[in-house]
Amino acid sequence: MDYARFTLANGLRVIHHPVPESNTVTLNILYNVGARDEAQERTGFAHLFEHLMFGGSVNIPDYDKVVEWAGGNNNAYTNNDFTNYYISVPLENAETAFWLESDRMLGLDFSEKSLNVQKGVVIEEFKQRCHNAPFGMLWHHLRALAYKVHPYRWPTIGLIPDHIEQASLDDVRAFYERYYHPNNAILCISGALSELETLELTEKWFGSIKRKAAPNPNLYPTEPEQKERRILQTTDLLPQNAVFMAFRTPGAQRQDWPFGSLYSELFGGTETSPLYLKLVKEKSIFTSAESFYMKGLSEGLFVVYGILSDSVKHETAEQAIRDLLDEYMMNAFGDEHLKRVKNQAITRLLFDQTNHMNRVQKLCYYENLGLLNSDMLDEANMLNAVNNMDLKNWASEHLNKAQANVVYYRPQVS
Repeated sequence: MDYARFTLANGLRVIHHPVPESNTVTLNILYNVGARDEAQERTGFAHLFEHLMFGGSVNIPDYDKVVEWAGGNNNAYTNNDFTNYYISVPLENAETAFWLESDRMLGLDFSEKSLNVQKGVVIEEFKQRCHNAPFGMLWHHLRALAYKVHPYRWPTIGLIPDHIEQASLDDVRAFYERYYHPNNAILCISGALSELETLELTEKWFGSIKRKAAPNPNLYPTEPEQKERRILQTTDLLPQNAVFMAFRTPGAQRQDWPFGSLYSELFGGTETSPLYLKLVKEKSIFTSAESFYMKGLSEGLFVVYGILSDSVKHETAEQAIRDLLDEYMMNAFGDEHLKRVKNQAITRLLFDQTNHMNRVQKLCYYENLGLLNSDMLDEANMLNAVNNMDLKNWASEHLNKAQANVVYYRPQVS
């Protein structure tokens, strides 16, 4: 990807990604703040702020209405590591996007009314997602088992809705002043704007915004090595029994980050994977089963789960997964299977890069990691370089029984 980088005097890091043939301009802003930066008694704030950022700023009372007038579209997302906002507008309205995003960084229009509205939205979302949906508390359960010290131990939506309900105007204003400022943000612009035009517009709209605090140092407690299997037995809205297993793995800063995504796809990502073929089709232990990988900056989570067939016990199901994991630590996946999965992953990666919205988000992501100029940006070659021995060693180190976090789900009894 072609790009240029510069930093404003106020610390805002800016990336210009030229797309000369595009008739739209996209701005992506990554703020270096996520759920891991919250206090244990004030969780859910990063997610709350994703909502508050659309509630009006100093000079723009209705952000979405202006975006609509400009013929644009926008959205945002929050995770445990950072918060990301993006907006895309027609080329002729590019400056409107700079104005909109800079005003939100300059200052939000905090009021008791707007805070109460957004608190209500977030609390209702918590209830719908966590209390009224199958496996709604899954990430609460798995993270609480896997982490005892690191703030990854709660999900982005927060530990309990009371933390948001009790949030005061002073609380949210302090969070904004701490994290929402130019030297804690990365701005990437893509489209047919030249580098000079991008620099001029960025200086015009963002250059005068003052630093409010030091950048987030991203210092977190070190999670101790897990040396014993941990288990939780609980209930869920699903009418069938289920088993989930999660394992902590290295984070995105490591060169071996592709191993988790490849291994999850190889082991249980499709209906041709061993997990499905052996434990669903052949042995009928599960009615469905899958493995997937959640990549994080500090650490990732490798997750395997199965929905149990009638009369199968949780202990039997867990042992079946354990035996299968052990089998593929001893005997590697076939070379053709690995080649096929790598080709699929690389194809998805290259297809994603045809969308310049995805490209600007990736550029911000790697700049936030401090790896934009490193070989780690070349994800296709990194995936291609993985071999079966790499995967066996990785699995043996991170997916053993002593590092398992297990949840047994049983149906709720009304």
